[in-house]
Amino acid sequence: MYRCKIFILIFVSCLCFSCSNTALPPVIAEENYQPDDLRADQFFITHQQYELVEPDDIFALDEEMTKFVHGKLNRIKDPYARSKTLLTKLFNQSAGALQYNKGANLTAIQAYHQNTANCLSLTILAYTLANEAGLTVKFQQIEIPEYWVREGSYNMLTGHVNMKITGDSKSPFRVIWGKNDLIIDFDPYSTRHYFNKKIISKERVVAMFYNNRGANAIVNKEFDLAYAYFKKSTLIDPQYSSAWANLGLLYKNIGEFQLAESSYKYAISLNSKNHNAWNNLAILYQTIDNNNQAYDIYNYLNKVRLHNPFYHALLGEESFYRGDYEQSIVHYNKAKQMNPLEHEFYFGLAKAYYKLGKFKKSESFLVKAKQRAPFKDIEEKYSNKLNLLTRL
Repeated sequence: MYRCKIFILIFVSCLCFSCSNTALPPVIAEENYQPDDLRADQFFITHQQYELVEPDDIFALDEEMTKFVHGKLNRIKDPYARSKTLLTKLFNQSAGALQYNKGANLTAIQAYHQNTANCLSLTILAYTLANEAGLTVKFQQIEIPEYWVREGSYNMLTGHVNMKITGDSKSPFRVIWGKNDLIIDFDPYSTRHYFNKKIISKERVVAMFYNNRGANAIVNKEFDLAYAYFKKSTLIDPQYSSAWANLGLLYKNIGEFQLAESSYKYAISLNSKNHNAWNNLAILYQTIDNNNQAYDIYNYLNKVRLHNPFYHALLGEESFYRGDYEQSIVHYNKAKQMNPLEHEFYFGLAKAYYKLGKFKKSESFLVKAKQRAPFKDIEEKYSNKLNLLTRL
């Protein structure tokens, strides 16, 4: 499954919990939140020295892109055919086709010329080209199950966005395709499954862009740069919960625990289902020895996530990271039982068995991962690993 890096960073703490069928969020003390009070420039004295890309430049075209649109797209009168031509440009099988890269948080110009993007950058590029071609487009956020990827010592919750083309703004009549709306999306899993979708604004997409770059800056310990991006994100879209949660993690990293707590709570007030804001709040409470509240939050999160196979995979990855390969296998097997079609669970098992020196089992699960790979580049990655493994 491909997932876009719309990031909220988390740590994982493994505790034992009681079980019940009810998952109600714990009660936390209310505060009078004012967004300006949660931006703390004084702790990041060099943040203003960074020249961040401006919103208009995220969606800018250069001469080559403009030439492509006017030479290849605008000459096609039928808007649906015009959209399909754009889709072919983005996803054809030639050497110049766009390749998925989860870390490619790029502007439209960068994605176009580097032939690489994650789902957010793909959406930005597709919007930029479609808009120049006179097509009517909408951004969509897909409510996929929680899904994490590891970046160094951090786990990152990933989200997913795509773009829907609904008509032609240049035609003398408005074209509505209804069920034939054309979706531009890196991940076929999200379009095959009936996940809830919601239309989001261009401002939200811009806020996601800055949030992603800020998350990467935290991983690289560039805290002033991270603050610059999160501040920009929250100014563009003050209602974007994930940016406030990441800002809270940044404050925790520099020891400003009160600001961190307030930022997490504000993120939760904007979106009570921001489970990773809850998770990071619990970790903060553990840090300051508020263990009762931490336990209540962990208990709530465990109930919410118990039936999500990707949560068990997250626990498997955490166990692997700590060197507990036997426990990693237990978690990945649980994830595999819940969703036997997900290639990453088999790859997780292959990694763990390899570390235990059980190369035949590792090879067997690597073959199964390859068989379930949704895209050719992932299949090739597994093939390369298999070639190395068979030489042992």
